[in-house]
Amino acid sequence: MMGLMSQEPGLVDPTQIVPQGFVFPGTEGLDAQQIFSGPGYQAPAQHADAAAVAALVCTVLSPIPGLGIVAVILGTYSLRRLRRSYATGHSLAWLGIVVGSAVTAAWLLLVVLIALSA
Repeated sequence: MMGLMSQEPGLVDPTQIVPQGFVFPGTEGLDAQQIFSGPGYQAPAQHADAAAVAALVCTVLSPIPGLGIVAVILGTYSLRRLRRSYATGHSLAWLGIVVGSAVTAAWLLLVVLIALSA
């Protein structure tokens, strides 16, 4: 049967569709031996983006003046990085952007009110 498949002009060998050494986008960091070594398919461990976690930390510490804007910058940077990867952390990045913006606006309002009262 295999000999017939290779002789017919319209059939494609499914093992030769992907070129040798081809890596699917987003899977460059995966270890194939770790995934396929056990019985069945072992899903790769998920990890959160480091910039998203840093945005969350800055959000928690945002009552300190200046860390709100750092949370916004880190959250925006993290969202741009997450577009190109399979990492998690979208909600952490958005939390950093939203809460960091609100706290920064509150700090700016407080500075303006203090300046107007003086």
